[in-house]
Amino acid sequence: MRALDSHLLRTGVASFWNYSGRLVGLGWTFALIHTLGIGSYGQYAVAVATAAIVNAGIDNAFYVRSLRLDEARYERERCARVLFGSVVAVVGVVAFTASFVVGFAVIVAAGELLFNTWKSHLLREGRPDVAMRFDAVRQITSIVLGATYLYAVEAPSLSTAAALYLLPYLVVAAACLRYVPGRTPAAPGGPKEFALLSFEALAAALYAQGDVVVIGWVAGDEVAGYYSVALVAALAISTIGQNYANTYLEKIRAVGGHVSGAPALRDVVKVGLLTGGSMAVIGVGILVWGGADYTGHITLILSLFVVARAINHSFIVVLFVQKRDALRVKATVAVAVAKLAALALLVGPLGGYGAAVACVVCEAALLFVYHRAVHGAASSSIREPLHDRATR
Repeated sequence: MRALDSHLLRTGVASFWNYSGRLVGLGWTFALIHTLGIGSYGQYAVAVATAAIVNAGIDNAFYVRSLRLDEARYERERCARVLFGSVVAVVGVVAFTASFVVGFAVIVAAGELLFNTWKSHLLREGRPDVAMRFDAVRQITSIVLGATYLYAVEAPSLSTAAALYLLPYLVVAAACLRYVPGRTPAAPGGPKEFALLSFEALAAALYAQGDVVVIGWVAGDEVAGYYSVALVAALAISTIGQNYANTYLEKIRAVGGHVSGAPALRDVVKVGLLTGGSMAVIGVGILVWGGADYTGHITLILSLFVVARAINHSFIVVLFVQKRDALRVKATVAVAVAKLAALALLVGPLGGYGAAVACVVCEAALLFVYHRAVHGAASSSIREPLHDRATR
């Protein structure tokens, strides 16, 4: 029980820092709109979304492999990650002078890659609480620098505010330089593995955000806005499951991906029910408050999505360590395609409600696949501890 409490405590601390950063981020959104107008904020939002897509494509292979490698190989790939991220950052700086959206997106993508590199040792040790604390500090520092400028000058510009926002990434880059000397850089696997892991991240981004785009096309911006509020809340709350699973990473890796190192299934389900219940409470609160019933109803539907997604995060961590990349990619791509097809059929007549139902069904399908992969009888050979197999 004491071990479980330790994992829950670290999960709670990680989630606290995660949501603290998100809360300050809302203030940054307000500052941009208040001082520069909705048009400039829209430009900034496009750049941030582009950065997320770029980062997913260039960093996911490094990220996934960093969780499962032995220390020697990890240090070599970390060295390569720093060098690669530094080159991308230079490209972003050059592009920034010609195009704000492209330049800012590339710099943020590179900055996050480097920051993920620095935080990777914390995740390998099962300390997402410490990693998220540094993440929040970086974000708050960036926002304070940018917001101070916005309110301190007579006629602020988006490019200058964004440049100040980016400054903390210089500190991150400097901190990562110590990972280079004395090490021979190594690529994150072969070309096939790199492409596989990168494609997985892109498919996951499409799966997570594609519904907002489809709703905007079919039902209009207003419906998309209502739905987006609920979806953002759902994705944020479900990260509690990811933080919880990450506290077990060191144990899972130590036993070669055997499920004995992972959190017990009953505990994973408890976390899923807790997060889903929290989402439902938010939905009820929105309905009681009044004025946004559409969002409240969607929030209640998505509470089921949160339950499944929080549980899936734990299974995904095990699959990371087991190196079952092809299974994850196939499942993610299949469910992304199925979801887009369902959205095309449901959004027209049902709007956001149809999209929410599609979310729940698709995440439940992933839950079935991942549970069977991690705990099913067919995975017995993978789940067997490495030291047991070595004695045969």
